[in-house]
Amino acid sequence: MMPQTGFLLHGRYQIVQELGSGGFATVYLAQDGRLNGRYVAVKEFNVAKLAPADRGWARQSFQHEASVLSGLNHESIAAISDFFSMGGLDYLVMEYVPGETLTQAWQRAGKRIHPDRMLIWAWELCRVLDYLHRQNPPIIFRDLKPDNIMVMPDGRLKIIDFGIARHFKPGQTRDTHALGTPGYASPEQYRPVQTDARSDVYSLAVVLHQLLTGYDPSLQPFAPLPDVLALSPHVPAHIARAIH
Repeated sequence: MMPQTGFLLHGRYQIVQELGSGGFATVYLAQDGRLNGRYVAVKEFNVAKLAPADRGWARQSFQHEASVLSGLNHESIAAISDFFSMGGLDYLVMEYVPGETLTQAWQRAGKRIHPDRMLIWAWELCRVLDYLHRQNPPIIFRDLKPDNIMVMPDGRLKIIDFGIARHFKPGQTRDTHALGTPGYASPEQYRPVQTDARSDVYSLAVVLHQLLTGYDPSLQPFAPLPDVLALSPHVPAHIARAIH
């Protein structure tokens, strides 16, 4: 049974409200009874929502996300504090990140982010991607998009949702699963090859392009991106070149 408001999950986490859902996962805001009511985000995985043939892979996704996050420590990554299974469902307890998604911030700004603000965010994203890519073995995020980036009240960013992140395996010729969000995913994520750090760099450029131009890449996911200056002539030429 899915937890309702006020439900005490695992004898520790009191559900406050649902924050969002998608696919086979639902995220709840909860209070941790062992840590003086500190707010946490509880991500619930319900593989029963999937076709029987996909359930094994989905459970592996949960275990993988827990494994990946538990070994990371970076100010721009939502930290994991617990994971468990009960009632046929799997749960991942993470740091609660207040604020809004980068998509929401972009929309609130009229779908145009000033280049100065974009550069600050670009620097933060470059730092966290560099951290992931320097792990041994490197971790490839593979799904960098505005919906997976939170803007906190102080303006800093945190990336969330490591469901399809994976370790780069030297010698492996292709990815186990072709995943990613159309429009943001690099072309090689749809080919029989193994993705590496360059796929995240591609997705980063797509995100920055969207912030500056207002162009939503998901509307025509396999079309070439329009030139930055054609849509936003005020953007400094060297920034447009860097994104290109």
